[in-house]
Amino acid sequence: MNRLVLIDTQNFFHRAFYAFPPTLTTSSGEPINGVYGFASMLFNLVKEIKPTHLAAAYESQEAPVFREIDFPDYKGTRVVKSPEEQAAFEAQLPKLGEFLAAASVAVLSAEGYEADDVMGTVAHQVMADKVEVKDGLEVVIASNDRDLMQLINGGVRFYLPAVGKQKANFYGKTEFQEEYGFAPANLVDYKSLRGDPSDNIPGVKGIGDKTARELISKYKTLEEVYHHLLDLKPAVAEKLETDKEKADLSYKLAKIVDSASLDFKLADLKFGGLAQDPVLDLFKAWGFKSLTAKIFGEKALTENHEEEEDRNQLKLF
Repeated sequence: MNRLVLIDTQNFFHRAFYAFPPTLTTSSGEPINGVYGFASMLFNLVKEIKPTHLAAAYESQEAPVFREIDFPDYKGTRVVKSPEEQAAFEAQLPKLGEFLAAASVAVLSAEGYEADDVMGTVAHQVMADKVEVKDGLEVVIASNDRDLMQLINGGVRFYLPAVGKQKANFYGKTEFQEEYGFAPANLVDYKSLRGDPSDNIPGVKGIGDKTARELISKYKTLEEVYHHLLDLKPAVAEKLETDKEKADLSYKLAKIVDSASLDFKLADLKFGGLAQDPVLDLFKAWGFKSLTAKIFGEKALTENHEEEEDRNQLKLF
């Protein structure tokens, strides 16, 4: 069985940046905590999931995403980093790219779309047999963003990586249903009612988590909820009627696109593991001793020193 893991790159990097202290720097004093944390998270992921194929999904870099065009306040409630944090964060992005390239991890993005949409499109194309698949293929979405759980189906699972005290966890259709009380595909309907403060998705004012779960568990979709307004408590029905436009907008914002303009071949996503010479060179340059030992073995920590001694001796002759 082949296993394609799709990484929510910015989500991973953001988590890693705050999970490791800013005092973690290279020998020249450059901040490296985010890249170190990302590499650590990826090492744990690869060790546990053992992907045969791997891709890092990125947000659109050249153009605003369509959600920002439809709703300018989208994600407007996100906490803004301090100037110092922002500078340290941005300074490490090129190094993150270097690491992914060294590990031969394919990078995927689509102009005007978020990483969620990129992963949704790849998962859809793979499951719809729009790309060549041999010997079967499972798709694993790796992220701390639970919005992506709407992509879970028979061939797609969700991996919640360990961060801090949070343990890593897998979600399939059964695990999701047990926790939420409805099917993964209806997560977008739930969010249309509940909203999402983290992304500034409005939802229906006055409809909280409990009521949203009850409505979606019973009626499945946003459309069916509105078809049964007469069956609901008057107070709930009134809230739904008042904010119908916001509910429809929220659905559009929360729905992950599976048709982004993206051209890829499964063969391009083949992953050969982290134990590659370019990765070793970067880790040594950045001072990642513990990760070097975990991936390449303790001997790798002294090999470079011995090689330099050999080269210096050769120069004498």
